[in-house]
Order: sequence, then structure tokens, then C-alpha cells
Amino acid sequence: MGLIASSSGGGEFEAVPIGTHRAICYKLADAGTRDEKFKDEDAKKRHTIFIFFELPDLRTSKDQPFSIFKQYTLSLNENSALHKDLKSWRGKSFTEAELKSFDMANILGVNCDIEVEHTAGGRAKIVSIFKPDGGAKKVATVNDQVMFDLEDYCKEFSGESCDESKNACDIFADLPAFLCEMIEGSYELAAAYSKGRKAEASESQGGLAAMSSAKKKPAVVEDFEDDDIPF
Repeated sequence: MGLIASSSGGGEFEAVPIGTHRAICYKLADAGTRDEKFKDEDAKKRHTIFIFFELPDLRTSKDQPFSIFKQYTLSLNENSALHKDLKSWRGKSFTEAELKSFDMANILGVNCDIEVEHTAGGRAKIVSIFKPDGGAKKVATVNDQVMFDLEDYCKEFSGESCDESKNACDIFADLPAFLCEMIEGSYELAAAYSKGRKAEASESQGGLAAMSSAKKKPAVVEDFEDDDIPF
């Protein structure tokens, strides 16, 4: 499945320098839904995603491109940070169709300009994203371009293991520790664990009688169109 947006760590580190830099999206990560509280607000369920960028013009001490990420609530409400940044990045407004279902995978490998500032603790943070000169285009990256799909990952624990779920497990293993902890604490993964336990219990109680009474359902193949929404 895809990551769809709609309108309805510590230790030593090298901080990205302050300023405006060329950047390319190379990773998307769905951290799932959890209760979060901001300032004096009541706790609300928020679906969180992370967008990772590599900066081709800046190299770390290990001669790798600098990397930086930004956290968003998965919403294309006109007041959301994701809506504002994607609109600025694209250089155009969303259509009504895109607001209902925008495939976030479209931004993988797409270039942009980002403005970086530092927090009081010296951490780099993205404060703005812009359409680059010449327009946003798909370009190559040093890092592998990947998307961690939480829906696929959950299948590994809900009794629906498949190639997609195993691939999601490989991607999960390379995510930052803090992000893995967020995913492990999500409502989505808790539901998958519960579904998996129920499936195991059902199988253990089924026996040969249940197997003999099971009826195969005919496979249904439906025609469909898979038109990518242009970024």
C-alpha cells in the first residue's frame, strides 16, 4: 500500500550549517498514530510522518552527503505544515482531487531548496522548503530512495506476512532508534499484534474438522487504473 496524505537521538552529531541548501528527498517514513499533546492542548490522535533529505553540496567528515529530516502530521488541511511545505515545494496549489488523495511516494527523489536554522541546543531544523530554480525534478541520490510503509510492516505481525511486509522489516531495521520507538508505540502496530494473536488462537482451535469444512473462494480479478498523481 502507499502512504497517502489527505485534507479530511543523542550522542555526537554533525549539524547541517545554517542557510539555504539544495536538497533531495530520499526517504519517507510513516511513524503511525499516537496520542500527542502540544503545550496547553488536550491530547489528540496524530498520524506522523518523516521526510528525509540529503544535501548534495554538503559533505560530512565521512565524505557522505549531509542528511536532515522534518516531522509532519499526515494532513493536507490548508493550515497544516505538510500542506504549506508541499505547496511551496511544488510552486502550485493542490487540486481538489489531490487534496482528497495525494500519494506521498511522488516526492521521493524530487529536488528542492531548504532553509535551515539551529535550535538553542545546536540541532539543525528545516524551517522552509522551496521550489528550486528550474522547477522540482526527479534526480538521483547517493542514499537509496525508500519508503517505510507502516501498513505493509504491520502485515508481518497480523498473520499476513508477504514480500512487502518483509521488505518493510528491512527498511525498519535501518531507521533511527527514536523513530523505531515511535512506530512500536503506534496504534496501528498494536492492532496488528492483536490481530496476529487472534489468528494464532483461531488456527490452534481449528483442527482437521475446520480444514475439511473450509471452502475455497474463487479469485476475483478487477480491472483498475493506477495513474500517478504528478508532483
